[in-house]
Amino acid sequence: MRFRSILSEAGRNLATGTSRALLFALLLAAITAGAAIMDARSIIGVQSRAADFVASGASIRVMVAPAMTDAAACERLGTIGGIRAAGALREADAVVLRTMNANPVPAYAVTPGLIAVLGGDPAAPAGAWLPAPLARTLGVQAGQELPTGSGTLTVAGLYEYPDDGRDSRLAYAALLPQPAAGSFDECWADIWPLSRDREQLLHAALAVDSSAADAVAVGQLNTSRGTRFDALGEFTARPTRFALPACALAGLLLGLIAVRIRRLELAAALHLGASRRDVLAIQVIETAAWAAAGVVLAAVALLAGVVAAGSTDAAAVYLVDVRGPAVAACATLIGAVLGVLTVRERHLFRYFKNR
Repeated sequence: MRFRSILSEAGRNLATGTSRALLFALLLAAITAGAAIMDARSIIGVQSRAADFVASGASIRVMVAPAMTDAAACERLGTIGGIRAAGALREADAVVLRTMNANPVPAYAVTPGLIAVLGGDPAAPAGAWLPAPLARTLGVQAGQELPTGSGTLTVAGLYEYPDDGRDSRLAYAALLPQPAAGSFDECWADIWPLSRDREQLLHAALAVDSSAADAVAVGQLNTSRGTRFDALGEFTARPTRFALPACALAGLLLGLIAVRIRRLELAAALHLGASRRDVLAIQVIETAAWAAAGVVLAAVALLAGVVAAGSTDAAAVYLVDVRGPAVAACATLIGAVLGVLTVRERHLFRYFKNR
């Protein structure tokens, strides 16, 4: 048969419903979309737990070395891959507000990198940084000034510091940015993904010899979420990690079944003189048509599911799981080929009896 004749025959089978294209397209879409959406929700769950871990400050490591922390070296840690920001801190004289003479506000001198560790903009105009709850209590916003016993204090910005188990010192304090020079008391680094090797790099911020560095411990800002979060481990061990091979198997079986239920028709065509190559070409075209429709439906359903779940990185999740329907569509073609190859002309009478 000529290719045009093969296309015409496949088109008639699709148009008349002989190939059951609509049924198999819907089955393929339902199975693969269901598996992909379940896996997407599992991945989004890992993302959510990782985001909560980071937001709680559990990814921030703190090296306490009073008067032995090199501010410049600590600040440079923020340029290393995997360390999102780093900065130094030391105690400063408390800020005495005229409206709160009896309750001085604890103050800390910090390098610009520590503002970044807390989620602020280190390039903001000069001035003090206040925790948002304290600023609300004082009735001030970024850019405003506070009268103090020694003049006025400009509020450069606000930072969030919730009471969720983290070190409470900065929940009620004023942070005073200073140049990254000289000795400080602590070095803070936001490390993500967590790595013991990166944590050890905090010792490079010590302004002493290596023998003293061994005695300095690196702690965690917030231990309420556990000491570590293995996002990669949770991703690779998720219960739905077999969604991709499951989709491939489903596609293979659907392609095989779609051909095998028409074995009498195909055997009769072979008996009447049609070549196996022509029969195979027609079945592959028909299968490709309903498989393409099925994968489009599944992809749309997956997109809706990912968006509805509110992923922090919807594009990445979608690209991971849309592979399932795509692989399933390819597998249907393999199933169709296997189905045609298992049809025998000599079994025509048996197929007729078992119809």
